[in-house]
Amino acid sequence: MKVSKMSIGMKTYSLRGMLPLVSLFTPLFANGQEAHKTEKPNIIFVLADDMSYRDLSCYGQQRYSTPHLDSLAMQGVRFSQAYAAAPESAPSRCCMLTGLHTGHSSVRMNSSARGQDNILDSDVTVAEVLKEAGYHTAFVGKWGIGLQGTEGVPYKQGFDYCFGFYDQTEAHTYIPDYLYENDRKVMYPQNKGFEMARRYDYKGNKAQNTYDKDGCLYISELKDPYGYAYSENEMEKAAMNFLKRQTEAKDKSPFFLYYATQLPHGPVIVDELGEMKDHPEVNQLSREWAAMVMKLDSFVGKLVAYLKQTGQYENTIIFFASDNGYSMCGYTERGNGPSWPDDPWLRNKGPFRGGKFTAQEGGLRVPFFVSCPSKFKPEVISTPVWLPDFFPTAAEIAGLDPHARRTDGISLLPLLKGEKENYTGHKYLYFSRGKEQGVRMGAFSAYRADKNSPVELYLTEEDTYWERDLAFNYPEIVKEAIRIMDSSFTPHPWYWTPDETFADYQKKVKRAKETGNILPVYRPNGIKSFPWEKKK
Repeated sequence: MKVSKMSIGMKTYSLRGMLPLVSLFTPLFANGQEAHKTEKPNIIFVLADDMSYRDLSCYGQQRYSTPHLDSLAMQGVRFSQAYAAAPESAPSRCCMLTGLHTGHSSVRMNSSARGQDNILDSDVTVAEVLKEAGYHTAFVGKWGIGLQGTEGVPYKQGFDYCFGFYDQTEAHTYIPDYLYENDRKVMYPQNKGFEMARRYDYKGNKAQNTYDKDGCLYISELKDPYGYAYSENEMEKAAMNFLKRQTEAKDKSPFFLYYATQLPHGPVIVDELGEMKDHPEVNQLSREWAAMVMKLDSFVGKLVAYLKQTGQYENTIIFFASDNGYSMCGYTERGNGPSWPDDPWLRNKGPFRGGKFTAQEGGLRVPFFVSCPSKFKPEVISTPVWLPDFFPTAAEIAGLDPHARRTDGISLLPLLKGEKENYTGHKYLYFSRGKEQGVRMGAFSAYRADKNSPVELYLTEEDTYWERDLAFNYPEIVKEAIRIMDSSFTPHPWYWTPDETFADYQKKVKRAKETGNILPVYRPNGIKSFPWEKKK
C-alpha cells in the first residue's frame, strides 16, 4: 500500500507515526451507552451528483418531499453556507477526498489539455487515512478521478471494496454495458442495444424516454423492455451488501462507506417516475429530475433502516452533500452568470448567480449536513465551510490529529459537537475553474473571470445574486483577494492558467498529442461523441 507516506512541501513522513488523540474520544462518544464509549464510529458519506441547493425539501423544495434526507438533516447539523471545492464533478471529488483545493490538487477540471487526468499515487486520500486507523473502506458509485488501468482507480486509493463507474464520461448513462467491481468488469448483456445516443439527441428541452401508464421506464429497443439493469439499483445493492458483510463479519472494525451516487446527474432517466407520473402537465425532464432525487431519498431511507435494524445507527455518522451547484437537468441551454435560468417548475437553483461550470455562488453552493443524533445535537450553522473539510474531520473522528497532514480543510468536529469556541475557522476559501478564480473571505466573495479582468466583490449573505459590486468601495479587500488568488494557484502542465489565452491552451493540447500524452476517452453505450464535443 502507498498509504505509508505523504508530502508536506518537500518533506515526507509516515502516517503510522501520527499519534491518536485519545482525549477526543471521551467527549465524542460520551452518549450514555457503555458499548459505544470505546468504539470508533462508522462513517458514511453520501455524495449526490449535480444536486442543486433547493433539490431537498429541507432546503426549500416545494414540489415534492425528501422525508428521509430531511429527517437526517433536521436531526443533524445543517450547514447553510456550504461550498463544493469546485463547480464541476471531478475536481470536487478529488479535493474532497484529499482535502486540497484546486490551486494545487491533482485534478482541477473535468478535462485537461490531454483528457481526464486522474488522482495520483502520491496523493493521500481520506480512505487511506481511515484504513490506517483501522477502518474497512468501500467506494460505491461514480468515481470519476481515475480510469481503469491508472494509479487513480479507487482500489489503489485506499478502498478495500469498489463498485461502480470509474470513468467520468462512462457514467453518463443509467443503462450501462458494464460496471466495475474492484478490478473486474461486471457485464450487463440485457442492456445491449440501448440507444444512449438518442437520449442525448435533445432539442428544445424535449425528453426522449418512454414511461408506461404506471410510470415505469419502457425501453422499446431492448429484447426485454423491462428487463434492463438500472445502474443506480446495482449500486444500491452493492452498498447494502457491503453493509451486510460488515454486520456479519467476526472482525467488528468500523467502516467507511463512500456512496457517490449518479443521481440526479443527467441524462435524466429513471426506472420509475413514482408520484411524478401524476403530473403530465409538467415538462417531463423536470418530473424525471424530481423522481431521481426522490429515488435517492428512498435509498437513504433503506440505508438508515438497515443501520437501525442492526444496531449500528447510533454509532454511524452520516455526511451528505452534492459535488457542485445547479445544473438544470443537464439539458437546457446554459450560460455564465445571470443567464443561468432556474427550472420554471422545480425552482431548485437557489438564490445564487451562476451555475455548474462557473466559479460563482450558483456553481459552488451545495446542500451539506452531518447527522448522528446520539452524538451531535440538531443545529443550523451559517459558518462558511466546504467539502475539503471532510478530510480532517474524518481523521479527527477516527482519533487522529487533523492538523498533522497537509490539508486546506479544517476539522468540523468542534462545530458538530457544539464547541464553537474550539473551531478556528477559515481565513478564506479558494475556488477556480479554468481561468476563473473565486475567494470567499469572511462576509465577502471575490471573483474574476481571468487574471486580466477586474475583481468583483460582493457581500454574499446580503446579496446572494451578486448584483451590487462593491470592489470600488473596498480596495484593500480587493487587494487581499488578488493576493490570495495569485498565491493559491500553482501552475500545472496540462490545465488552464488564469492568464492563459485560448491559443496558449491549444499549444498544450498540441504538445500532449505530439508527446503521446493524450488520454483515452470511453463513452457509454457506443456513443461516438457527446453533444458538447460536437463542433457548432
